[in-house]
Amino acid sequence: MAMGAGGAGEYKSDINITPLVDVVLVLLIIFMVITPLLQMGYDVKVPPRTNAPSGPPPTDLIIVSLTPQNKIYLNKEELNAQTLSLRLTEILKNRSNKTVFFSGDDGSNYGEVMKVMDLCRNAGAKNIGIVMEAVPVGGP
Repeated sequence: MAMGAGGAGEYKSDINITPLVDVVLVLLIIFMVITPLLQMGYDVKVPPRTNAPSGPPPTDLIIVSLTPQNKIYLNKEELNAQTLSLRLTEILKNRSNKTVFFSGDDGSNYGEVMKVMDLCRNAGAKNIGIVMEAVPVGGP
């Protein structure tokens, strides 16, 4: 606050807002510069959409499915986690294309989905494709 010109020892009652405006403008500029740097994302390769009729998948594809009851299927054959790992290691050992497709039901537990995907990766899968449509499995 500044001394008033009216009398000796009296204070002027209005606030000088110039320093406040300066500080607010500096903060605004800082936030405008930093905000684009904070926005992060992941690069995802998405194939182009095709209008080809959907038919049965080719027989050489490896499709791992997980049901809401945490049952694991490898190409419509029910397996447990350990057997899935052994079978995938055996299948992928002599293949040049080490791609595994994963189909998880919407009602599946996220933790279980990640465990099955980790099993696929540890068994030798280089790429894991996520199937967006439900793949019919062997059991009811």
